[in-house]
This record gives sequence, C-alpha cells and structure tokens, in this order.
Amino acid sequence: MRFLVCHPDHLRRMSRKLQNSIGYLYIQGERKVMPFLKECSRYSPDFGYTLKPGRFVFTEREFSNTYHINSLGVRASEEALDGPQVVILGDSFAFGWGVDQDEIFSSLLEKRTNLKFLNTAVPSFGTVREMIMLRSIDRSRLRCIILQYCGDDYDENIRYYRNGNRPQIMRKQTFHRLVRLHSRPRRYFFGKYLWMKIKKKTNEFMAKRKKTGQPPPMDETDMFLYVLKQNRDILDGIPIVMFEMNGVRQENRITSLLAKRAAHESQPEFIRNMRILDLSGVLKDEHYYVLDGHMTPEGHRILADTIYDALCDMGII
Repeated sequence: MRFLVCHPDHLRRMSRKLQNSIGYLYIQGERKVMPFLKECSRYSPDFGYTLKPGRFVFTEREFSNTYHINSLGVRASEEALDGPQVVILGDSFAFGWGVDQDEIFSSLLEKRTNLKFLNTAVPSFGTVREMIMLRSIDRSRLRCIILQYCGDDYDENIRYYRNGNRPQIMRKQTFHRLVRLHSRPRRYFFGKYLWMKIKKKTNEFMAKRKKTGQPPPMDETDMFLYVLKQNRDILDGIPIVMFEMNGVRQENRITSLLAKRAAHESQPEFIRNMRILDLSGVLKDEHYYVLDGHMTPEGHRILADTIYDALCDMGII
C-alpha cells in the first residue's frame, strides 16, 4: 500500500477499485489540508477562513503549484474584483486545486471569451458560504454566474436550514486549533495504512449498528434549491450555469434529479432557467489525479470547452 501511495503512475494502471482504496489512504493519511495551513489561509469572521493574500506554493505527490491570492482571499487578481462580468462560485474543484493559475477553466474561458472573470471558489466552501461570497463582491456588471456543486455541500446547507437560515461560521479559536493540528507533519510509520483500513471498516460497521435519528427534512437536491431560493434577491435575473463535481469518483448524485425539480412550474424563474450541465459523459478517469482526485489541466480544458458551449447557447457570448 505504501508503494502505491508513493508511485501513482503504477497505481493508474491498476483497477478502479484498488485506485479508490489507495486514494482513500493518501487523502486521509498524507494529503495536506490547504485551508488549515498557516502559510495558506487566514481566519475570516464572515467565512471561517479564506486564503491568505499574497503568494504561496502548495506541493503534493502529483503536482506543485504557485497560488496568487488577492485581498478578498480568493485565487484571482486584484483587478478582477472591479466589476467582473462572470463570477465562479465553488470549492476546491472550481478553485483549481492542483493546476497552475492559467490552467484553471475560468482562466481559459476568460481568454477565450474576452469577458472579465472572477473566480471566488475556496476549498471546502459549501453553497451557503458561496452565496455569502457573492454578496460581498461587486455585482454591478454581472452577466452570468457559474456555480459548482459538490456532495460535501450538503452538510453546510442543512446546518444553515436547521439554524434558522443563519450560517454556522467557524469560530476563531476553532480555526487556530485546526491550523495547529494540520500544521503538524503527517509522518508515515510501518503499519499505518493497515491500521487506517481496520479503523475505517470498524467505523463503517458501527455506523450500520447505530440507530438512525430523525430523517433529514429535505434531500440533497431540495436542500441545494432551498439555499438558492433564500438568496433570490441576488440571483434573480442573472443566468446561472451549474455543474456537479465530486472528483475522480464522480457520481452526479443530484444532476439528473436537479434537472427535473428545477424545471417544475412551482420554482422561481431564475431556477427554472438555470443551465445544468451533466459532466458524467464528458470527464473520464484520466482527467483526474489518480491519488488526489482533483482535475488535471486536461480536465480543466475539457470543462472550459463544455461551459463555453453552454454560454454560447445561452447568448452570454
């Protein structure tokens, strides 16, 4: 297991099941967490954290990239904050984790369309914080929103609902505790991955035996739509392109359901008109890093082409 974690090129030639298994060990046992590294992030009372303005290098087994962060705490130029025409909302997938700045799909689209793009995606942000981010920027020239959804967004969205439509923002003390925790070296010791496997299986077994509590008030799809509708005042009249991204183990859990529910006559017009992209037949396994699970530069290029076609169909360009 250690050999395969250290040699992802060999792992790529093996079965998908083994790739998933080794990828889990890498992510849980070795991969650094950018939002909680002191050289990469800072505390924010509005978001819990944003990225630290300036420049830093983030290196993992499959890539090493330089990140340029503006005063808002997002991966874009300072000039991009002034009247963007297209805004990207999302998490680490839209942010461009693992690729250089000029390789992100938003950068490729900006060059191709001659429109002014602002990529506000931040790793691990859910729909709720993405809407807070949208409220914090200049929307005076906004022509389109590109919104990326990940299955991890559900936890943030349901906490928002259960908290009476108030976001639950991480406290400053919690942020600094997590920074101390994740700034420690993640050293390997003999038997580490076997121990992780046993722990994972034990947790899965105990979860099955544990009695379930009250069912959630809404499923993942309806919860996503619920958060959007609570932000109708800033979304009405703005064309939205939405896509789901869950990494190399792409499941598109809500894409097909969302397309049906968003089209229902009871939905507000901005949701009925939302362009929902299905990437399941577009992005393949080879377009993701085999260990890390984020998109490669080629994956970003394909995503840029797909979104470009949607923008053309919608008359944005």
